[in-house]
Amino acid sequence: MRDVVPISAATETFGTVSVPASLPVATLSELVALARSRPGQLNWAAGGGAFPILFAGFVKAAGLDMVQIPYRDQNLAIQDVAEGRIQVFATPMTPLLPLVNAGKIHVLAVTNKKRTPLWPDIPTVTESGYPDLTFEGFIGVFGPRGIPDDRREHISSDLRAVAAEHAVAERLAGTGQIVSGSTPAEFSAAIAEQRAKMETIVRLIGKPTQ
Repeated sequence: MRDVVPISAATETFGTVSVPASLPVATLSELVALARSRPGQLNWAAGGGAFPILFAGFVKAAGLDMVQIPYRDQNLAIQDVAEGRIQVFATPMTPLLPLVNAGKIHVLAVTNKKRTPLWPDIPTVTESGYPDLTFEGFIGVFGPRGIPDDRREHISSDLRAVAAEHAVAERLAGTGQIVSGSTPAEFSAAIAEQRAKMETIVRLIGKPTQ
């Protein structure tokens, strides 16, 4: 807000809510029902960025009694999910890919507004009945405050041109990303929407979670 200004979104990553393949749930609704039937017995963890706050808000809003397990290293959390020591994990999809493909972790839903082309059968959180869990994973380009508007627009235009190239989109799709060039105004609006959402969730949970 103080030092940089948005120029363009570059890619969209997908957030996930996942469980060990051994946990007997196939949907978010089944997970909520299981958590309610076992108060205090299920634990959860989250990757970096907004996910600890996002999922803490979900737990609070749903009235669930679940224990958060903080991790310094997301990779250790992923291994614990695969082994069944962590029952729920909220994180971007990319680090999960190997263990999902190996059948050790099951993704219940993606947090984005649309499904990922990589896993088209996995529903969104909105389709699963929990729209408050919606969160888009933006990766974007910023510039220093004071950058001339014409230079900002020019860089944005170049990024959108690259995003339109099929080879770029195809390469990034394999990592679970979608190219998503945008104008500075569009990127600024998306950031403002996410900031407002996070403010609402923080007020709900009352304190930082990690």
